[in-house]
Amino acid sequence: MNVLVGAICLAGGFSVTLAIEAYELPDGAELIVGPIKTTFTCPEKYGYWADVDNDCKIFHICHPVDYPDGKHELFTYSFFCGNQTVFNQLTFTCAWPEEAVACANAPEFFYLNDRLGIPDAKFLTDEDVDKAKQYIPLYNGQANAVRSKK
Repeated sequence: MNVLVGAICLAGGFSVTLAIEAYELPDGAELIVGPIKTTFTCPEKYGYWADVDNDCKIFHICHPVDYPDGKHELFTYSFFCGNQTVFNQLTFTCAWPEEAVACANAPEFFYLNDRLGIPDAKFLTDEDVDKAKQYIPLYNGQANAVRSKK
């Protein structure tokens, strides 16, 4: 497969660097995150992405780069949130689970990455916040249920 991709790239006059590696997390990350699944693949667009397969305890920054010589690279930077916190796809921050969009619903907010780098774009609109409220336990009355499970 790599030979075929390489041949196609050479024939097309450009090169592609595939970034398929294990996550580069600090030693001991699994003590906080638990067993780590390395199933996430960066999309070909810049942004912050919750890793749903790791219960949003890990997130990735994806950064595609096109060079003047036609070379293309996709950089992936992986991070994990602090103990007992998860990545909130709504705010691109780590937060307590009861204050974050439920991990299963994180992909519904991946579109927020489309606004990054647009000078006059609002980070969040009222519509974004209203949409998210139904998925945040603190806003939909489930915060006590989340706390009691701890």
